[in-house]
Amino acid sequence: MLYLRRTVLAASLVLFVALLQPGQVFAQGKAKMWDDELPIADSYLRDRMPADALAYLRVPHVLGLIASPKGNALDSALRSEANVRNVQKLNEGISENVLEHLPMFADLRLRLFQQHLRSPIEVAAFAAPAPSALIVATLDIDSNEDFTALIDSFALVDPNMGLAAPLDENGISQLIGLPLPVQLKFDADSGRLFLNSGPAVSSESFVALLDAVDNAEEHRMSNIENRIDSSGQGMFFWIDSEQALPAAAMFMTPEDLANMQELGLEAVKSVGMGWGVANGKGRLSIIADVPVEDSREFLPYISNDLSAKAVGDPGGLFLLSIPTAEEFSRLEGLIMATAGAEAQEDWLESKAQLQEWGGVSLEEILGAIGPEFIGIFDEAGDYGAIRLRDRDLWDSIIERISEASGSSPDSKRIGGETYYHWSVPGEFGLMEQEEADEIGWLGTLLHEQRDHFYWTIDGDFLYVSSVPQPLIERDQVGAKTDIEEWLTEQQRIDASESIMMVASTSRKLPRRLYAIYIEVLQILADVSKTEIDVWSMPTPRQLRMADEGTLGFSVNLGQPYVGMELTFESTPFEFLFGGGIGGVVAAGIVAAVAVPAYQDYTTRAQIATGLSMSAALKTAVTDFHMENGRFPNAEEAEAMSVYGTGDEDVWSLEVLPDDGVIVITYSTSVAEGGEVYLEPIVEEGGFITWACSGSFEDKHLPAVCRIDEEAYDDEDY
Repeated sequence: MLYLRRTVLAASLVLFVALLQPGQVFAQGKAKMWDDELPIADSYLRDRMPADALAYLRVPHVLGLIASPKGNALDSALRSEANVRNVQKLNEGISENVLEHLPMFADLRLRLFQQHLRSPIEVAAFAAPAPSALIVATLDIDSNEDFTALIDSFALVDPNMGLAAPLDENGISQLIGLPLPVQLKFDADSGRLFLNSGPAVSSESFVALLDAVDNAEEHRMSNIENRIDSSGQGMFFWIDSEQALPAAAMFMTPEDLANMQELGLEAVKSVGMGWGVANGKGRLSIIADVPVEDSREFLPYISNDLSAKAVGDPGGLFLLSIPTAEEFSRLEGLIMATAGAEAQEDWLESKAQLQEWGGVSLEEILGAIGPEFIGIFDEAGDYGAIRLRDRDLWDSIIERISEASGSSPDSKRIGGETYYHWSVPGEFGLMEQEEADEIGWLGTLLHEQRDHFYWTIDGDFLYVSSVPQPLIERDQVGAKTDIEEWLTEQQRIDASESIMMVASTSRKLPRRLYAIYIEVLQILADVSKTEIDVWSMPTPRQLRMADEGTLGFSVNLGQPYVGMELTFESTPFEFLFGGGIGGVVAAGIVAAVAVPAYQDYTTRAQIATGLSMSAALKTAVTDFHMENGRFPNAEEAEAMSVYGTGDEDVWSLEVLPDDGVIVITYSTSVAEGGEVYLEPIVEEGGFITWACSGSFEDKHLPAVCRIDEEAYDDEDY
């Protein structure tokens, strides 16, 4: 963790030094519009985009991205006077002691960005009537004379650049010395600079463009931008696909063009992506506007009703939207049309087996449950909540499966609530007896293995678990926390259109972020030879920082927007050093299907399977010792060992000669592989007990297999 933190801090340092514009933080004159805050102006063009813009790009000012308040978890710290003073000193120190060693900053033309930039850089691109770009930024210069002097200094560098004529009464002139025509306007009252470049750009077209900017109405880009970065200080890119794709199609191969049309990409109206802050949380998102229903063959519309209840505030949440029977049939048809003959045959055979075993079809099951399946990790434990679409159909399915399988659920009343339990054949139990017998004695034993399901019904939801205790405690303690309210009010995550979503609460995350932010300031102070006052930075308690932070990931299929989103407090790095995030979020990012807590649970279950499989072997070794007064020799141990268990997770059960130790070897699918050792200990009277240990992490081993660390010193161990 320390190495990871150092890596993140180093990356932050590189970013800070590479992008930071040094100079006086508090500009003098009209450009100083801030009191006790870092002087980073708002984005200007985002609210004044001409309707015919092809694309928009916002490159953030590093102080706006990192050190300026944007409405998220660190706002109170970033607004503090101590932070403003320290960043001001760092600005000056980096300008004087760091950037002079970087060759790229020796170019006088970069002075504009080194000393005077006080806003994000915004770029709007246009395709008609000819390709051109409009660049807008705010400077800390407050007079035409100072601006002209800055441009005049560019003449000292080859190729020479300068103004073709003095700024007119509107601050307009032409920049010469570049390959393409560049028209510019400088507004001394606001410090705002406009640059317009393109092969056909002229003074007349520039004035017309400025007039379009002044009179622009709300642009449709804003609907996507406000979902990604409503602060205007983040990184953001948007493109009008309706304009861009036809032009791109001219350069595509016929095959690529056919693939694009098959996927319905030509119906995408626009796409936005970026890193910013929206609704009080950091977001890293990509969103597409796909409003035409015919183009959504592969993407169903999602509309979730998350009215399930939890016990207290959940530590984590997992959501999966189950398709309706109609949606499933449509998607199945689309997939089957492109799948190979063998894959089609396997799929149809699997559905037929389900029908034969349970007397129900997959479509009927989908008609009875969904669309919301919610994995809840709360104070009562870990359990699932599945919406009942059709209670009568659900009861009918249970009845038919019971009749077809010869196994029906039982029920139990506890505390006035009814709980159901169903024991059904497991993976090996579904085999024919002959198939199980072919595996050997182990297959015969495993044929008896059962899967256990417990559930209770509360409102429109079926609450399910593999053991009954979480369900019982949920009812006894009282499930009063509304899931949807917790997501929207505390996590600031809108999951109403999510086909898949994971969310987690990380304890002390805002405080941890604040500590790391101060560490970054200290590193910058060291390398820039700057004295900053860390002692003056307020404590988290003084800032009344929240105790918990949010981490989340979602895939959203709404109308008309589809996309993916990471949710965090300040930076995406939180997923690396945000410790305590619980299992839910990290695996949602890595695999988008599960959570680390579930992975740990799965690993423990896989290891437990091997231990269960070893029971018969332990009996055999015990009986052998009782009959012979010794443990098996090499030949006898080899005969007892099992090298083909039939389980994909357990490779072998091997008896070691002469000492009777049983070695359970697991495949790499179980925490990348390992062994569990069962050592027979002969007690007084010949009675044998078994000691357990293993090469896995303790958290994956049963308690009886974990080393008591207090019982060993380093040398003994």
